[in-house]
Amino acid sequence: MSHVTTRRAALFFAGFLATSVSALAASDDANTVSVEHAWARTSVATTGAAYLTLKGGAAPDALVSVTTPAAASAELHQSFTDNGVVKMRAVPSLPIPAGKAVTLAPGGYHVMLVGLKQPLVAGQSFPLTLTFSHAAPVTVDVQIQAAGHAPPADNHDHMHMNMQ
Repeated sequence: MSHVTTRRAALFFAGFLATSVSALAASDDANTVSVEHAWARTSVATTGAAYLTLKGGAAPDALVSVTTPAAASAELHQSFTDNGVVKMRAVPSLPIPAGKAVTLAPGGYHVMLVGLKQPLVAGQSFPLTLTFSHAAPVTVDVQIQAAGHAPPADNHDHMHMNMQ
């Protein structure tokens, strides 16, 4: 191979590599979900609930699982009203639209904590790891608030996922 051909091949490869790295970086930005305002109320039973706000990146995603060392299991649940009776059911995933915020809040979607290893005490916290379809997992520190305490303020444009 001549020196000119080798140089052209090296330039082509360098251009290809730069394009690939740019595409990968753009892909990483698109597959980002941020988590804000993670909180829970105190508990006296072996179950509890955690709430938070998810902010989607440039591409749609979905929350597919949640884990915590604070409980035997953590499940995505939805509260809804059926003929005047409030009910709850597990859901397999929670869609996160691109560029939108989804708030898990009392009376709607939430993380159900089953088999708490100890009661949730105001002023303490526990880790919660969220796994998404595309974005990297995120671990947040859930702040435990006293019963009756208002949830953290969220001044951002968002949609509450309280579907019936």
